[in-house]
Amino acid sequence: MKDTGSEHQVAIGHKNVVERLWTEPAFEQCRKHLPKPPNANVLVAEARCGMVPIKWIEDLPETTRVMALDSSSAMLDTARQRIGDDLQRRIFFVQQRVSQLSYADGVFPAAICLSGIVTARQAQEGLGELTRVTSSGGQVVICAPLATSFPEFYDLLDEALRAHGLADALGRLNDLRNSLLSPARLLDTARSLRLTDINVSELSWNVAFGSGREFLYSPLVQESFFPHWVGAIRSSEREPVLRYIGDAIDTYWHERMMRSTITACMLKATKI
Repeated sequence: MKDTGSEHQVAIGHKNVVERLWTEPAFEQCRKHLPKPPNANVLVAEARCGMVPIKWIEDLPETTRVMALDSSSAMLDTARQRIGDDLQRRIFFVQQRVSQLSYADGVFPAAICLSGIVTARQAQEGLGELTRVTSSGGQVVICAPLATSFPEFYDLLDEALRAHGLADALGRLNDLRNSLLSPARLLDTARSLRLTDINVSELSWNVAFGSGREFLYSPLVQESFFPHWVGAIRSSEREPVLRYIGDAIDTYWHERMMRSTITACMLKATKI
């Protein structure tokens, strides 16, 4: 049975934190590149709490409708509560994940995904499905965080692992970091799917956290890199390592905000 209370808390955290630190800056930097087909149904995968479809539809012709998908029923419920009767006739929220779309091949002239893709495998699966359901001549746009985001964390994790005699985990950390994304890897993925007119743009913006705990347990970090970071550490050893990192952040940034950078990549391409 699903823990609906926990899922609801994740949705609240996403709406209050992730939208501010990721969704809004990512959308605004991608906005001018998003397609605007008339008289059509378009797709938003990993729509989360609805910010992307709600903002995108402001730029779309009135005759265009949006299918907004997410795997979380709590996030979809939150998204539905944000729109009035007018948008309910144009945005349709459906529970699906980007890696397992139920639609037939070639039905959407435009498909976008600005959340939920973090690793190379997720990019291959997600972009593959988006390409499959996009019609010939249609456009696909994704935006994903890069491995170069939060560069300070890797120095802190290296220090924490060595301090706890866990240098053997550094190799696993490097392997996990290599599973994350780079612009070149996204470009290779698009080419392997035989997409054309490929445009890859690197984006960046600054974020800030008030403490080590706020950083480590931020919904943004928890939704994106955290599972991959801690995957390098045995479960029995994680708590002291994370406590060390949190204390180090509070020491190094004493009474100051911890400022860091998110780097992301937007990929826009056309299906042959």
